[in-house]
Amino acid sequence: MKDVINVYLSELIKLRRTFAFWLTVLGAAIIPLTMLITYVYNWHMFIPASGANPWAEMYARAFNGIILFMPLYIILLIGLTYHLEYKANAWKHLFVLPVSKRALFLGKYLIVLTMVFSFMTLFLLFTWIAGGLVGFYKAELGFRRHNPDVFTVLDFSIKVLIAVLAIISIHFWLGLKIRNLVSVLGIGLAGMALAILMNGRGGYADFFPYAYPIMLMNYVPSSPDAYLERFHWVSLTYFALFSLLALSKFVKSFRG
Repeated sequence: MKDVINVYLSELIKLRRTFAFWLTVLGAAIIPLTMLITYVYNWHMFIPASGANPWAEMYARAFNGIILFMPLYIILLIGLTYHLEYKANAWKHLFVLPVSKRALFLGKYLIVLTMVFSFMTLFLLFTWIAGGLVGFYKAELGFRRHNPDVFTVLDFSIKVLIAVLAIISIHFWLGLKIRNLVSVLGIGLAGMALAILMNGRGGYADFFPYAYPIMLMNYVPSSPDAYLERFHWVSLTYFALFSLLALSKFVKSFRG
């Protein structure tokens, strides 16, 4: 466990000097910034009904935007992470460290998961800031009279993160099998395009990982008794399966 933590901290320090760090920060700000501009220029369209909480509509609109953008962010993040390692031939430097390959794998995997979690956290923060700024700009919108429903926002954020776990694991595995960044990005973009054409619906959508985020747009639970949808459980299954495949590929590819 100590080796995993050391690898993780080392990778975290290294990541701060790469474009992947700024991709996370700036990418998380795109949708909130768009919401801010939209509300400022069309504020009269967003005046809430009496007693309505304007934060609910803002976060719903923001989530619909981030759901479409998040798969692209994940594909770029993992692709760039591997590309930097291959381009700098950094793998040979990693494997001279007195740690196991499994520790190296887990350390790098945890970095990707941390960046995705940070992306979501920054998105929530930037959306809150955008709402606050809009509230100061136009009091009629009611943002200063209400507070966001924190439980609902965090609850939906968890469902989004679970939905993208499959994409994370698949592209982490693909990055080990395919060294060409363009090819990996092409596969991801093709998957996203097909998911959009499917509109997150259809008999096979539950088994198509790129469709899971889209299935959360304008989300209404299929059952009040179930916290997660079927595709969430499939996403967790994919995550477990492709994580094990990635670990096996990592150990075999860099044996000796």
